[in-house]
Amino acid sequence: MLSTKFDSMTSTVMRTRLFTLRLIGMVVGLLTVLALSGCAVGPKYQRPAATVPTQFKESSAPATQGAGTTPIAYRNWWLVFNDPTLDRLEKEADSANQDIRIAVARVDQAEAAARYSRSFLSPTLSLGTSVSRTREAQNRPNNGNTNGRGATYNDFQLPLFLNYEIDAWGRVRRSLEAARDVHQATEADLHFVRLSVEAAVALDYYSLRENDAERAVLDSTIEELQQALDVMTNRFHSGLNSELEVKQAKTLLDQTKAQAQALDVQRSQLEHAIAVLDGRAASDFSLPKAPFDGLPPSIPPGLPSDLLARRPDITEADRYVAAATAQIGVARTAYLPHLSLTGYAGFERSNTTSIFNWQNFIASLGAAALTPVFNRGRIRADVDQAKANYRGSLAQYEKTVLTAYQEVEDQLAELRILSGEAQSESEAVDGAKRAEEIATNRYKAGLVGYLDVVFAQTTLLSNQRVATQISGQRMVATVVLVKALGGGWLEVPAPPQLKPNSQTGETATNSTK
Repeated sequence: MLSTKFDSMTSTVMRTRLFTLRLIGMVVGLLTVLALSGCAVGPKYQRPAATVPTQFKESSAPATQGAGTTPIAYRNWWLVFNDPTLDRLEKEADSANQDIRIAVARVDQAEAAARYSRSFLSPTLSLGTSVSRTREAQNRPNNGNTNGRGATYNDFQLPLFLNYEIDAWGRVRRSLEAARDVHQATEADLHFVRLSVEAAVALDYYSLRENDAERAVLDSTIEELQQALDVMTNRFHSGLNSELEVKQAKTLLDQTKAQAQALDVQRSQLEHAIAVLDGRAASDFSLPKAPFDGLPPSIPPGLPSDLLARRPDITEADRYVAAATAQIGVARTAYLPHLSLTGYAGFERSNTTSIFNWQNFIASLGAAALTPVFNRGRIRADVDQAKANYRGSLAQYEKTVLTAYQEVEDQLAELRILSGEAQSESEAVDGAKRAEEIATNRYKAGLVGYLDVVFAQTTLLSNQRVATQISGQRMVATVVLVKALGGGWLEVPAPPQLKPNSQTGETATNSTK
């Protein structure tokens, strides 16, 4: 007896599994056929055309394809400046800067959105359960099943639901395409944010070093002016000088001290800015004074056409153009019928006893097509909106390209002009030093008043400060040029043999002579 019941139960389970497998096979086959035969509505992405100059106008040499890789092509592009302190600050910024962390979070968000869009390529399966108790009236229509009497019964259901959008027109695929493009755009934005932060660290760092150099000039001048004031005071007490000359020397000394104190305010602000960029509290961060007196490295601009691949902001704008193109296809699919499959399979019984019996198995599979008839221009407005977004993203791409070439030309021009300005200012400093010597000697000989010495000293100090400022401006312009060229577009660290020279920016070898 037990053997007969066991065989009956086994037979029921086998028939249930066989029916379920056939149903699943039919659904999978139908979905495969629909997926293979579907088309993607909407325009295909085409890379935006950009006007590319043959060479940079401000480039000192004709643009040629370089045979080797320049040091700035590597991820740690700041090594071209050969400054260990800058290297440490850049590494700290890369690991702790909050703007970079925000950009990383945006990349993760876009990646999750792409996975969400990809999920619609597959059917949705949901397991449901329901329990109900129903009382039906005696005089209800069609009450023959209960011999004209009222009825009360329980209903237990355990179904597995299937929902699937048939992507016959490519709405899901276009949505996934747009999500992937946005994900790639956020990755390019992360690269751009990282480059911007690294450049900001270098800009503030060399501005601070220029501040230290300028302060050193003022400190040296203050020391000399203090000595001159002491001499003038002693001469006044001996009756050799007038009080006017002492006051003139004292006034110049106080003015110079005030200028030095103003530089201290600027230095503190730069130091605090570097602390924030490095993800540290300004109260716990400080940099020792180290005046900068070197020359900027030479940065090869390369070919103008390379800029389209190097600049992360251009890549980001291009990816948004691609995403906007895909969104036009998504909008256009709304004109076409929305096709879907729905179904369920499971078990139903008036009580839970032997609910998994074959006789209690239920199943259903159906298809539906929903076609828009009237929506007062809603679909057309959505398509027009997608097209307008595409035109806007295309214009933004073109603007980004033009701005990129402008930024490179600006920095090349600034470096060229500052080079000549530095030479002229160097000659001006030499002339001012000689003028101060002459004025001092003539004053000691009694040929001129002390006012001529004050004027000569003021002129020398002004030219020394300008020369120091030009040196800092050249370093800043070099950093901005690296950023304008796209920074380290290779996304790999520089190999150990690359040791850029701080004076020429050329790569040195490890060979000994």
